[in-house]
Amino acid sequence: MTHSNDNTSARKGKHLSYSERSQIAILKTENYSNRQIANALGRVPQTINSEIHRGTITQLKRQKQNGKVYDYYTTSYDPDTGQAACDRLRLNCGRRPK
Repeated sequence: MTHSNDNTSARKGKHLSYSERSQIAILKTENYSNRQIANALGRVPQTINSEIHRGTITQLKRQKQNGKVYDYYTTSYDPDTGQAACDRLRLNCGRRPK
């Protein structure tokens, strides 16, 4: 008996690749929801939510106007930060040596 109704193209339990993280960043800038991104990548929405939470950074933007300096913070998703955080998590995976 074969399964012809597979709805995910990626295997379960696999890590996100850097290209998938880049696609997440592009789709987030185009105001896609997490569910829409998950459908586009063939992943579970919770995976996308966790990845966005892991790779979100806060940036300080400074604007000078009329002799005053205005500071404001913006948050955005960065695929490099997400990849670095995932690499740090993978170091702690697996069995500990004796």
